[in-house]
Amino acid sequence: MKRLFIATLAGIVLTVVFFALAGFFGGACHCVTPTTIFFPYAAIVFGTTSWDSIGLVLITLQFPAYVMTLVSWGGIKRRALAFIILFLSHTAAMIIGLKVYHH
Repeated sequence: MKRLFIATLAGIVLTVVFFALAGFFGGACHCVTPTTIFFPYAAIVFGTTSWDSIGLVLITLQFPAYVMTLVSWGGIKRRALAFIILFLSHTAAMIIGLKVYHH
């Protein structure tokens, strides 16, 4: 239970940090590219639908879900596999999100 609490807290902290970074970097370029890179699933929703509430939920839950996935997969090999899967899915979503906004 303690591990899950710490993982959830770490995911929330990561969300806040990456949201702030996306805001700073987005302000520098006056674009949504940093937000799309850090939060690609929400960017896909924002770019293709008018479901803003769903996009905000995805922003809020993305990094806690990543951390919970890594914590719940026990063992070094399984965590490495989980990291690779998360990295590849994040990268694919990021590419799709960038295509959606730059069409």
